[in-house]
Amino acid sequence: MKALLVIDIQNDFLPGGTLAVSGSDRVIPLINELMPSYELVVATQDWHPKDHGSFAANHEGRSPGEVVDLDGLDQILWPVHCVAGSEGAEFPESLHTHRIDHIVRKGGDTRVDSYSGFFDNGRRRSTGLAGLLKREGVTEVHLVGVATDYCVKFTALDAVDEGFRTVLVEDACEGVDLKGGDVRMAIEAMESRGVEICSVEEVMAETETLYRPVGPEELTKLVQGSFRSWPPRLPEQPIFYPVTNEGYAEQIAREWNVPDSGSAAVTRFRVKRSFLSKYERKIVGSREHEEYWIPAEDLDEFNRNLDGPIEVIKQLQET
Repeated sequence: MKALLVIDIQNDFLPGGTLAVSGSDRVIPLINELMPSYELVVATQDWHPKDHGSFAANHEGRSPGEVVDLDGLDQILWPVHCVAGSEGAEFPESLHTHRIDHIVRKGGDTRVDSYSGFFDNGRRRSTGLAGLLKREGVTEVHLVGVATDYCVKFTALDAVDEGFRTVLVEDACEGVDLKGGDVRMAIEAMESRGVEICSVEEVMAETETLYRPVGPEELTKLVQGSFRSWPPRLPEQPIFYPVTNEGYAEQIAREWNVPDSGSAAVTRFRVKRSFLSKYERKIVGSREHEEYWIPAEDLDEFNRNLDGPIEVIKQLQET
């Protein structure tokens, strides 16, 4: 299973925040676009006490950017940011938080910072992220968020150490780049440790987004299966028809499912192109909509090639 790790997309790291990463707001739409492609989405959240030792304000006469000794470790001092319970520590409204399955908080110990989503900077305490991912059956993690040269980098390096195949979605990350070249050096450091680098386009190109209208009975079966697979076809249903257009899926639902059952839903899901390539895309009548014809006996293989969960994007009722 692949998981998406969304690193520190919080108000204080966005433009207008106390520790704003320039350009960080541009990655939010990309992250939102990526989320449905993953069966598990985990977000990390900086969650500091007010008296945290990384805050310059808690060191008399010191300024942000200076380095001090904090419980035996070199510590860059930062402006006060992401204080537990504050608005700055919250996720922005523009982030699709309803798609986040788990939140892992870090930085709660006043004596040590925590850039990585797995451990504090001294590796003295685990956040529990590795255990969570392994319990869920995750073998591969993709990283997005801020900052490339700090929390993203250290999370990626620890992910490798924990045995996960680790992929950095580079254009869905933004860096601080305090010294010109810091981001590039961070990426090179990750690559040297086995982190793979890809783009949003490359992630999305691996799959095709399809749609399907369903009636209440089929929707119930999807719920029972936790939206992870399509239920078997009935004998009178020898073909499974996913369509390529959301509008066409809704049209079918309104014309067929709602009159027949009183309600319907439109679903969206991603399927690996490598699997779909052996099936012809068929033009439907004069309406120029396309759909795939998947034989019922191939549905198990179809389900194995789903990339992420099936999601309900629209509910329709008889009026």
